[in-house]
Amino acid sequence: MTFQLHDDVTERVKQADADRVRSAYFAQEDARRRLMLLYAFHLELAKVPELVSEPMIGQIRYQWWREAVAEIYETDAVRKHEITTPLRTLLLDYDVPRFWIDQLIDGRERDIDPRPFETLSEAKDYSANTSGVLMKIAVKILGADPHGTVEQAGTSWGLTGLARAYPYYHQSMLSAVSFDEICEAAKNQYDLAKRGMGGVKTDIFPAIAYTALIPPYLKRLTKVSFDPKTEAVTYTAFAKQSRLLIAALRGKV
Repeated sequence: MTFQLHDDVTERVKQADADRVRSAYFAQEDARRRLMLLYAFHLELAKVPELVSEPMIGQIRYQWWREAVAEIYETDAVRKHEITTPLRTLLLDYDVPRFWIDQLIDGRERDIDPRPFETLSEAKDYSANTSGVLMKIAVKILGADPHGTVEQAGTSWGLTGLARAYPYYHQSMLSAVSFDEICEAAKNQYDLAKRGMGGVKTDIFPAIAYTALIPPYLKRLTKVSFDPKTEAVTYTAFAKQSRLLIAALRGKV
């Protein structure tokens, strides 16, 4: 089945999740649409903190999505929404475990919790429950069974994202976790994933290709002269695309 999104939804995903979208374009058209639908769903969850003024309202939005997911898996109908109807077909046709979807919603709901991560382990769990699970689902909807290294790769991406966002969160959710710890954990997860994956099969490459951007991100983040509290990493779209093309040619991330 072809999964078609409205143009405005597709555009929002391209703007908000450019690195995953770049990777998705290595897929054939139908597979790419599946990935775009998944990322559109994830965007609905990820953007909640920007739309609400207090955690309780955010909790209501996340509960709405939990109920929609329950309808997808437990009933023959689903509430009307530009994402939910095609999402139902996608999740059921590709036998995506409901636990993964619930885990993703729970992981994203942590974004509205004002408490900082108390330990690095909490930051790692957050990254695993968001970026790690999302990458597993992406591989699954491309018709493959994701092994443990896929979640490690996604977790590394999530930790790298936390490091990149350190200027915004070092006084809030990341106030109890050091920048160096986050970068080291991201590198360790990436190294484990890379060793476990070896060569990447062409059919799942579009779901994990952006993992290849982790080393250059970390290289910039860990420069001696880099100030994580005030500076942001700059990495041009052309440089990213070149890196992804090289990864595609080599069959490795």
